[in-house]
Amino acid sequence: MKYENERKYRIPDKYIFNKLASLAFDESLILQWYDKNGLRTRLEIKNGQKVWTSNFKKEITKGLREEEEDFLNEKEIYFDNLKSQRMVMKKRYLLNKDPEIVVDELLNPDNCIRYKKEFSKIMYLLEIEEKEKNVDLTKFLMDFLGDIFWKLEDLTYLDGYNNSDFAGEHECDLNKIVRM
Repeated sequence: MKYENERKYRIPDKYIFNKLASLAFDESLILQWYDKNGLRTRLEIKNGQKVWTSNFKKEITKGLREEEEDFLNEKEIYFDNLKSQRMVMKKRYLLNKDPEIVVDELLNPDNCIRYKKEFSKIMYLLEIEEKEKNVDLTKFLMDFLGDIFWKLEDLTYLDGYNNSDFAGEHECDLNKIVRM
């Protein structure tokens, strides 16, 4: 079991999102499903490669969670089970590796997901998370982003902004999406 120390921010508009996304050196498509017990199943598609993982997170305090993650074999995935689980779909842009800085653009193709939060409030999010280095995440992000930092809205200590909180029921064609 490992600990996840992170901070979360809302990016206020498409202009700032585009500026941040242009700093990315890597990107992927991520689909995440949450069962009733809080277990997350994730599919990450990057450069045509698929990586499946399962993950369980337990919040210790706001911004600090205990995390357990395992890799899955695609043959072990039961798509019928995923159809009944709440879902989040996003495009992820990686800006820095350690600490990890990512920008997420929430997706809703054909309005197939009924997110539990107003879409405009979760459309563009930024997270910074400790990996190997222990750093002051806020200071690192301020230095990394410069003036853009002051335009972000800190969501770290607010309820309802974890992906598991706003994941929604869906009617997405999973076979079509997974074959991308």
